[in-house]
Amino acid sequence: MSSQASRKPPTSTEVIARQKEDAARALAAKQAATPPAIVLPDNRSPVERYVDEIAPSMIAGKLVKFSKEGKFVIAETDEALSPDDDFIALCDETLVGWIRFNDDAPPDRQQGLLYDGFIMPARASLGDLDEREWPAGLNGQPADPWQHQICLVLQRPKTQELFTFTTSSQTGRRAVGNLLRHYDRMRRTDAGFYAMIRLKPSGFAHRDERVGWVNTPAFAVVGRTPKNSVAIPDTSPAADMNDELPW
Repeated sequence: MSSQASRKPPTSTEVIARQKEDAARALAAKQAATPPAIVLPDNRSPVERYVDEIAPSMIAGKLVKFSKEGKFVIAETDEALSPDDDFIALCDETLVGWIRFNDDAPPDRQQGLLYDGFIMPARASLGDLDEREWPAGLNGQPADPWQHQICLVLQRPKTQELFTFTTSSQTGRRAVGNLLRHYDRMRRTDAGFYAMIRLKPSGFAHRDERVGWVNTPAFAVVGRTPKNSVAIPDTSPAADMNDELPW
């Protein structure tokens, strides 16, 4: 009789013990392959924590969107903002991340301040991966319920009003990205300034002639202003040619 045939089958206790060992090894391997969660420091002041608790909001001031007609408008009133008005782009308050809108509840958010070190989680980590269960989009096709959103905070220097431009479109995110790239260059050369911008409609002719012209948002940089100043900056062409000003 061979030694293999003479082996006794494992007892139920041994089987259970082996299963526990296999499960422990599998869990350890999974944890080793998964990057650790990033815990961001809470840098809010006591006042900011209190205000966030009693009046939670991810939007500063009035919500601004870019309409299909190619205008920057206030969401609540559809009032169009003038393309000739100056705004301070408070780029270091830019909020980025994922948002999922719900029918009867506030939206789900996985968002944070870009310049506070927030890193967007991978889309796959959010769930809702079965496209057969996605809601229908504007074109009738299944649309991902999780949208990549950017919120850019703006301030009108004449009135000190705050606005937040929000976008989930690719062209909108690209426009904000171009502005943030300009801001990053400013941070390297002189970190004490914000960019002054104007909200300008732009666009392009779609390669599909049936689509035609596509309106897109753009942010035209017209100057800069010190971060710690409340004075209304002069963005006129005459001021731009004055060598005494720090342009």
